[in-house]
Amino acid sequence: MLHPSVCDGDHCGLLAVHSLSKSSSLAGYRAGFVAGDAGLVAELLAVRKHVGMMCPPPCRQPWWAPSTTTSMSKSSAGATRARRTQLLAALRSADFTVDHSEAGLYLWATRGEPCRDTLAWLAERGILVAPGEFYGTRDLSTSGWR
Repeated sequence: MLHPSVCDGDHCGLLAVHSLSKSSSLAGYRAGFVAGDAGLVAELLAVRKHVGMMCPPPCRQPWWAPSTTTSMSKSSAGATRARRTQLLAALRSADFTVDHSEAGLYLWATRGEPCRDTLAWLAERGILVAPGEFYGTRDLSTSGWR
């Protein structure tokens, strides 16, 4: 969104937020950065300082390596893809249907029953998941959420 071909070289009022959390296996760190309108970024930095959200350098250090190398991200992506493939096979073998879940970390699975029944079935097996209804109604014609 900050590329000149998208914003005509004007970042005024634009903020791009990028997370390293999942792409670099840093989910517990909530690591990421914001880029864009210099004035808005400066305001965010000022607010973070005053509400005690500044992270000390030893905690920030693990963020730099993944953000400057692609090999870790590729390795992480490969591991995620392998886990996803294994989970997909397991769900399908348990009579789940998985549609419209071509990429990413998440699988949208159903057994054609109310989602709370599915949650209970999975929980009995020690598998914790979030019900799809937490995310709203999915519009499959656009692959979006309402």
